Amino acid sequence: MRRPGELIRAVRVPLPLSPLVAFHKIAKRRFDDISSVAVAFALDVQDGIVRRARIGLGGVAATPIRALATEAALEGRPWTARTVEAVAPVLRDEGTPMDDHRASAAYRSAMLGQSLLKLYARTTEAVSS
Repeated sequence: MRRPGELIRAVRVPLPLSPLVAFHKIAKRRFDDISSVAVAFALDVQDGIVRRARIGLGGVAATPIRALATEAALEGRPWTARTVEAVAPVLRDEGTPMDDHRASAAYRSAMLGQSLLKLYARTTEAVSS
């Protein structure tokens, strides 16, 4: 706990970072500063098993949130198409998306599930290339 007048001089991030990281920004225009949905993934996959998952979401709740149910659904399971297809609906149900001028709640939810499928597709492309 900081005392009055104390300042934070440094923030240290422990290394190594998760080996599988991605950020998906979904917006109408590529260079919009505000996204309809934002998803940040940090996964530690060892020997084909998701050992640790951290997923941050933006645009689907009043403030940025963690996708805790999705993280729990992934951890300890194999990083396979079957797992990803089973867990994508969990990610779709995270948050409390709303309708606004950028996107509908249904679209936001759909993009959450698609983002996990997209991440998996990109990791398998990298391995098979």
